Amino acid sequence: MAKLFLLKPHFLDKKIDDQTRFYCPHCATILGILNYYPELKEKLDITFIDFERPRQKLVALVGDENQGCPNLVIDKDEVGELEDMSNLKAYGPYYFINSAPQIASYLSTKYHIGRAH
Repeated sequence: MAKLFLLKPHFLDKKIDDQTRFYCPHCATILGILNYYPELKEKLDITFIDFERPRQKLVALVGDENQGCPNLVIDKDEVGELEDMSNLKAYGPYYFINSAPQIASYLSTKYHIGRAH
């Protein structure tokens, strides 16, 4: 089962200040897709992680340099036959995608949901 990592909303970014709360617009986009297609919630292992780095659960899978969110981590054996694998980056036994539009495209292809218009 592919693992989807999203940032928890309402986080602080201490590099900016100690009072302003934020959300990740890219993670919110993917969360919106999950709300449009709730069947995906049963097909993905979804984890909400803290904003602060290092994001250990993600680092353990795709390395320190690839811990940006949203991030879809897929076991190489799960990918199957895709016509276009250009969006997949490899790290150890996994592929990953850490771009919201590319994750959306992969979900559309893999799970036969609608595409962005």
